[in-house]
Amino acid sequence: MGSSINIQVTGFVGSEPQMKTVGEQCVASFSLAVNRKTRSGKQQTLWVRVNAWNGLADVAAKYVRKGSMVQVSTEWLRSSAWIDQNCEFQRNLRIARDSNVT
Repeated sequence: MGSSINIQVTGFVGSEPQMKTVGEQCVASFSLAVNRKTRSGKQQTLWVRVNAWNGLADVAAKYVRKGSMVQVSTEWLRSSAWIDQNCEFQRNLRIARDSNVT
């Protein structure tokens, strides 16, 4: 038996899906905001970049809208971090291509 990761992310869509063609494949990309409150009551937002490919790209383009709540499940993701213009630490996750959007 091999190792695996199964992740579900539920959040609010932060941007309209952007459609692109990569070679012969179609991809719809959009951001997803996952919010939580810390113990001190401060709200934190983790931005997840979702790339829906081919058939899922068509579904995302048709149904995903800014402000709507969606759930994404995947078996892999990538993380990144940076310092923004205000010198604040930022981070996000990117959902890999084997995902499902509901």
